[in-house]
Amino acid sequence: MKKSLLLSVAASTMIMAGGDITPVEPVVETTAPQTSSANSFTNALKNGKFSADMRLFYMDRSFDEDKTGKPDAKALTFGGIMKYESGNYYGFKFGLAYFGSHSVASIYDRSEGVGTSLLQPDGDDIAFLGEAYLQYTLSNTMFKVGRQRLSTPLMNDHDLRLLPSVYEAAIIQNKDIPDTMVEVGYVKRYSGFVSKLSGFDDQDTKWGKDGLGYIYVKNKSIDNLTLRGQYIKTLSDTDNTGTTVAINDYKYLDLKYTIPVGTNTYFKAQYGGNGYNNADDSVLLGAKAGTTFFNMVDVAVLYDKISDNKFKAVESGPMYSDWQQGYGPYEPSTAFGGQIIVRPIDGLSLKLGYVDVSSDTSLLVDDFTEFNLDAKYKINDWSKIRVRYSVKDQSSASEALRYDGIAGNGGREDRDDFRIIYYMNF
Repeated sequence: MKKSLLLSVAASTMIMAGGDITPVEPVVETTAPQTSSANSFTNALKNGKFSADMRLFYMDRSFDEDKTGKPDAKALTFGGIMKYESGNYYGFKFGLAYFGSHSVASIYDRSEGVGTSLLQPDGDDIAFLGEAYLQYTLSNTMFKVGRQRLSTPLMNDHDLRLLPSVYEAAIIQNKDIPDTMVEVGYVKRYSGFVSKLSGFDDQDTKWGKDGLGYIYVKNKSIDNLTLRGQYIKTLSDTDNTGTTVAINDYKYLDLKYTIPVGTNTYFKAQYGGNGYNNADDSVLLGAKAGTTFFNMVDVAVLYDKISDNKFKAVESGPMYSDWQQGYGPYEPSTAFGGQIIVRPIDGLSLKLGYVDVSSDTSLLVDDFTEFNLDAKYKINDWSKIRVRYSVKDQSSASEALRYDGIAGNGGREDRDDFRIIYYMNF
């Protein structure tokens, strides 16, 4: 009842709001243009950019408590990213950023917050140096080393909570080929899902003792067509103890073709998979198509199919059917779904999504339907509010396995997620 009342009040407030509002645009950090006289380190510091990406985040995750005994997860935290990036100094610049997520006024017990991933696994606040990098740009080539956010299909910042995921990495990005970007990189450690580790841990049990190497290519040389591809390889098949890791590579390809019919009409397709060291490889196939009506209603339908083994990204949610869950690995399954996005007034968008996932294994973990609401409203030039609500309903057969008292027998419990996020960008 409390969540329904909160959701109704928040939705009513956004729908009834008026005023001269502009659509929400992503925050892009910019640096003042440099002149030839600015090639001194002092000027590079003066021409740097301070920014603050702050959030107040409330989350309530509820389970079917009568059957599982698993307590609801609740938290209210405040924090975000406070960053300084220097200006240009002979092609060099550096960045430093504090990452924090702090429980607000002890409204909820810290043990309740663990399941939200807004706090550390032990319930402590998250506080660490999330970005610390040196970047060098020469013509069409950029080198970047240190703690940084990545933006690739299978390994990105996965910004689903108060903080994004970040990586200790070295990358080289080149744009010499027309309409093409090529990026190669090496990654050894990262901050965990949405930075809940509050630091950087070695991932040798998943990535091997020597970390990951990758190549990512994006091409727009054909009119109306965007192609992306990524390949990630573990540089060692064993962890620090000599044990063989499960997955030795990650593969992904996708395309988006803008169809010159109607408004914003498009078709997307995706292929992915994993190479396993001691098991069958996995395969992902998917498709999505959408268009816009009346310049205010976006509609789309989608399909995903995973075969032969579990599909896993390093840290991302690339599947068209995975706009909410963001977990993995995903077991072999078949998914159908659709979504509608309505923009009734400037600055307000209401997204409704539905997906039906049928497991193709006897474990029936990914065997559910899910409804998702994602509402966003821009308040002014520096703040916006977002309300997200999802209902995930496992199949009866999946629930039966979850409650049969046999550990590891499969299945999963129902869950509802309710989130209110207030964004402030300076």
